[in-house]
Amino acid sequence: MEIKKFSKQKNGMYLLSLETGIDIKVHEDLILRYELLLHRKIDDALLEKICQENQIYEVYEVALRYLKTRLHSRKELYLYLSKKGYENQVIDSVLTMLKKQGYLDDQVYATSFVHDRILMSNDGPNRIRRQLEECDISNEVITLALSTFDEELEKMRIEKIVEKKIKQNHNKGAMLLKRKIQSYLLELGYSDILIHKVLNGKKLVTEDIMQKEYEKLYTKLSKKYSGKELEYKLKQKMYQKGFSNLNDES
Repeated sequence: MEIKKFSKQKNGMYLLSLETGIDIKVHEDLILRYELLLHRKIDDALLEKICQENQIYEVYEVALRYLKTRLHSRKELYLYLSKKGYENQVIDSVLTMLKKQGYLDDQVYATSFVHDRILMSNDGPNRIRRQLEECDISNEVITLALSTFDEELEKMRIEKIVEKKIKQNHNKGAMLLKRKIQSYLLELGYSDILIHKVLNGKKLVTEDIMQKEYEKLYTKLSKKYSGKELEYKLKQKMYQKGFSNLNDES
């Protein structure tokens, strides 16, 4: 078949118009490799071969557009291309090309991911590690990326979160508040040892909060109880709210 016309397209692609009336898109690398500009001839076998190889370039362009939105891990890109129905062999070839060209680098991705989570979330290092592990990032790469999230930074972030939680507290005693803050910080992925160290150095509840809760409960319970029974009920309810005693200020 004779190639009647070459029309330049975007991203290094050319539209080839064949004498049979068929138009095919071919990457310029393949045009040069098979000297199509020189010979302007193509048979069925070569056409099939070019179409197969050309798919790699098509998938490559799709992958590049996806990577332009933000950095992605190898696994994320693989899953994205798989969902589009491309063959695994083609995807692997494209991922290899992108890695060689520096567009796909799990170390760069992991480092950027850690930086973003530090700036844009309250996540601790353990949660960030789990998130990166879900992307099939190696332990060595993750450890290197998390090296910026040192103990000093982790403690500072714990301090900030604890102070915020203390200020937001209006009705919980020290025991209950401490458990809730500890549970919250562990879920965020912070070190249990550092959490305890910070919490143990904080005054979690003021006398004012304790007094207000006591007065509120007294007003409610005194309508139903009196004497020793009232005193017992008050202690019971205060304890349930996390106040260990009526002088709980720690």
